[in-house]
Amino acid sequence: MYANADREWTDRIAVQALQQIRHLDLALNPQSFDLWFAYFAGRNRALIDALNQLLSGNRKPTWPDMARLHEQFLTPYKTAAQIQSIGTMVRDQSSTLVDAIEEASDAAQGYEQRLSNAAPQLAIEQVDGGLRRLVGELMSWTDEIQSTNTQLVGRLRSAADRVRDLQEQLDQVRLESMIDPLTDVGNRRYFDLSLARLLMAGQQAQPLALLLIDVDNFKMFNDRHGHIIGDDILRLTASTIKQNSRQDDIVCRYGGDEFAIILPRTSLEGALLHGEKIQTAIAAREMHRRSTRESLGRLVLSIGAAEYRPDEPAEAFIERADHWMYAAKQAGRDRVTREGAQLHYRGSDGKIELIWHHSYACGEVMIDRQHRELFDIANVILSAHVETLEIAQVVDIVEILITHVTEHFSYEESVLEAIGYDRLEAHRIEHERLLSRSRQLKEAVADGETTLRELREFLVNGVVVAHLLKEDRRFFPLLESLKSQEDAEPSS
Repeated sequence: MYANADREWTDRIAVQALQQIRHLDLALNPQSFDLWFAYFAGRNRALIDALNQLLSGNRKPTWPDMARLHEQFLTPYKTAAQIQSIGTMVRDQSSTLVDAIEEASDAAQGYEQRLSNAAPQLAIEQVDGGLRRLVGELMSWTDEIQSTNTQLVGRLRSAADRVRDLQEQLDQVRLESMIDPLTDVGNRRYFDLSLARLLMAGQQAQPLALLLIDVDNFKMFNDRHGHIIGDDILRLTASTIKQNSRQDDIVCRYGGDEFAIILPRTSLEGALLHGEKIQTAIAAREMHRRSTRESLGRLVLSIGAAEYRPDEPAEAFIERADHWMYAAKQAGRDRVTREGAQLHYRGSDGKIELIWHHSYACGEVMIDRQHRELFDIANVILSAHVETLEIAQVVDIVEILITHVTEHFSYEESVLEAIGYDRLEAHRIEHERLLSRSRQLKEAVADGETTLRELREFLVNGVVVAHLLKEDRRFFPLLESLKSQEDAEPSS
């Protein structure tokens, strides 16, 4: 979109976009960045007007506002919806055209019949010859009109048939544009369009669930056995998911080795059962090399499940399922994990206690120690004991957590700067967002404007799952590589 712009200009626009996102305390994600980049680039007048109107209001824009505007002005799949709408209008128009032609044909035939019926009465010996000739001419003209009309009807019918053929071709092109050619399931565009359609149609009045599925160790499998085998794995996974899904379930390839299933009229518990059914079916399928029948092992899936919440943006719905899919991978793979579930936990009566697992370690001693301390403080807030405390005491605990997180973020950023982490600036911005949100929740708890449950959800979903177990893991390979180099160097 901005390929012809020079680097200095794009850098300046990107900085303005990031500053605006931080100023408005919005989530830093591709949709928000895309929206504000387009705004400061100044090329989408309708988008600029819409954002200016939003900014002129009495409240700050929210993520739902951003999602709505992104969908309205920047989302590419709306083109598919427009194609479908145009195709429907062409079909309706062609039907109307045929009906009009048939009515005109019937009218002309009726006119001819009436004249034919009148001719014998006029063609009698007593009638003047001039009148008889006039009637003959009228009949001749009618024949010509009928002949011309018949030809016109044939031509218009042919045109109408052609319009129908074009509509069928248009439908086929639209369908093919939303089908993944490798796996023969819906592609990402079809997923986005289907989810938007269900939400706009009021599907949220009934339960709606989502499964995100990841083929564990696919990259390693693909690298070891080759891309042809890798493609076979994806096709096998897709076909197994389709065979074990209902007719109205929407199965899509979400991207790479990830699949998604939209489950209409399905609760969270139903989605979990569906995920377990798919996992069992996949585990029963052993892979073999076609040429030699060599066993390549069995596939393993990690699945995250979420149920739609009323008035929730589609992006937030997807993000929750994605979080729990990632948590399933971190908890040992070959799992179905749900929102509200634990990563590693113990306890009873539904009370969560986060348990540190060795797979969460990055190898940098201080960062790992601070992460473990973060688990400990989070567990205090997650404990049943906190529910018996006065609000002021809860706020004090939250302040301890914020202080710890602030110190940890500062140290982590210094380490990442020292090793040249290329996502450092984005990481800093995400740290600022988490701290800002933590302070907002602390104030909201103090003022009685939010519940302890919301605070706990932020700790588990926002800090532990989304950041510590997902965003932070982006720099783990860099630390591991540096550690391997240090271990390989001879001691002096």
